[in-house]
Amino acid sequence: MARKLRLELEGGLYHVITRGNDRQDIFHSHEDRLKFLSLLAKQKERLVFYLYAYCLMTNHVHLVLRTGTEPIGVVIKRLGVRYAGWFNRKYSHVGHVFQDRFRSRPVENDAYLVTLLPYIWNNPVAAGMTPRPEAYEWSSRRLLDHPTTLVDHGALRELLAIDPIELATAHVPTEDEAVAKLDRPHHNLESAADLLRRMCGATCPEEFDDLGAVTQQRVVRELRTRSLSYALIGRLIGRSRHRVQRMHVAADGHRG
Repeated sequence: MARKLRLELEGGLYHVITRGNDRQDIFHSHEDRLKFLSLLAKQKERLVFYLYAYCLMTNHVHLVLRTGTEPIGVVIKRLGVRYAGWFNRKYSHVGHVFQDRFRSRPVENDAYLVTLLPYIWNNPVAAGMTPRPEAYEWSSRRLLDHPTTLVDHGALRELLAIDPIELATAHVPTEDEAVAKLDRPHHNLESAADLLRRMCGATCPEEFDDLGAVTQQRVVRELRTRSLSYALIGRLIGRSRHRVQRMHVAADGHRG
């Protein structure tokens, strides 16, 4: 499948992994998982994003989602804060429930996505928690042929060049295969320039200068999530490495 997913500063498609602090369990019961999904549904209504897949393990969660106007950090932070508050009250727990930083990888093309989804759905099988992905209660895999307001299966079908159910029953990659395919790409100056153009339309430092300061900072932040170094970003936008780093810090401050 040659076509690429559209890259946008707003509306980015991400694979998110959020883990328990020190890899401790974040789910002890069915009630815990139901609460997390309930909070996920509420945040989806309030922040307006598309949810394409999820899988709740014991000490971590996989999500595949496309953001709306709110950055990915806002979505995950609000979800985590609300669940952590509930978890701490229930178990009289003091301290962090989740690791301070979640992992988010941008999903930039179909080849990445069609490897990612089966890998996520197969996580419980690989962990010995279920014999079949569709039998696992806490994954969106079992909902593929059932209507649900939580997972946007209609939008997922429009996004993929293959039916999700066909994809789910196709070859499931081994962990080594998935890691190899899902590893972030190395960017040279040409590929980085193409990425910048698709994100904000700028093809040179002068055009980047025409963007507003907040937009410039958000572009820098998004480029960093795609593993571009500060030095490479600086070459693209005509800034020093240290100036780019300050812009990234300022962008994180706006995320609040």
